[in-house]
Amino acid sequence: MTNSSHKILLFVLATAMPLTASAQTQPQPARAAAPAPRPAPPPAVARPVVATPSHTQQFQQQVNRQQLINQQNQNAVQQQLRQNNMSQQRSTATDPALRTQLDNADRAQQQTYQAQQDANARRDQTVPRVRGTTQRGAPASSGSAGR
Repeated sequence: MTNSSHKILLFVLATAMPLTASAQTQPQPARAAAPAPRPAPPPAVARPVVATPSHTQQFQQQVNRQQLINQQNQNAVQQQLRQNNMSQQRSTATDPALRTQLDNADRAQQQTYQAQQDANARRDQTVPRVRGTTQRGAPASSGSAGR
């Protein structure tokens, strides 16, 4: 490039730079004597503040829920085993008095188990528990109708 072409190129750049800068900026409106008053902000709506637990707390809550579910499952299996044992004893019993005693013991065990499950559910309200999944109906050989 020659010296004159350098000068022309510099002149073009020197004139183009302010033009491109002014083209990128927004045109400013003419200033008024006094600024217009801002509109009043809308009334504040009370929004509830929701505290999100930390990752550690969320993990610990998940662990606690899983432990509760595991405990409930273990209790349900133990209750089912007790009920099966009671049914087997009742089906082999021939004495009516013994059957009545077994029925009463069965009823007491069911009430105790249900009370334990209700206490566990009250302790941790975050885990819903389905009632009736571990209760059994009357044995097939039962003569009592109140089950």
